[in-house]
Amino acid sequence: MNKYLTVEEFITDLSDERQQQVQALRALIKTTHPELTEHIKWNAPSYVLDGEDRITFNMHYPDRTMILIHMGATRKENKKADPIMKDETGLVEWNSDIRGTVSFSSLDEIANSQADLTKILNAWLLLK
Repeated sequence: MNKYLTVEEFITDLSDERQQQVQALRALIKTTHPELTEHIKWNAPSYVLDGEDRITFNMHYPDRTMILIHMGATRKENKKADPIMKDETGLVEWNSDIRGTVSFSSLDEIANSQADLTKILNAWLLLK
């Protein structure tokens, strides 16, 4: 596995289909919250708000593109507690009280979920 220093290096190393998925999600994230800063964390694009990583790509599965919504590394998570946010869309698979995963298997699925994902990101990034 390559060690990426920039988001551009990361994207260039993906298949055409995965590049399109990542670019679509990046555009949605950046449009929803232009104040986010993008960088590489965990060897994938990640987005920082107020000094904390809050959204990070997970590309470890060949059949899906995933984004993690989380509270960075400074807040202790509880894997048995209820999530700190309600997800009425059903897109988030909660891993703990402060970490969830949203998965997509195709560009069409991303396009069809755009409104719901925008709603999730807006609500998530309001949480402190």
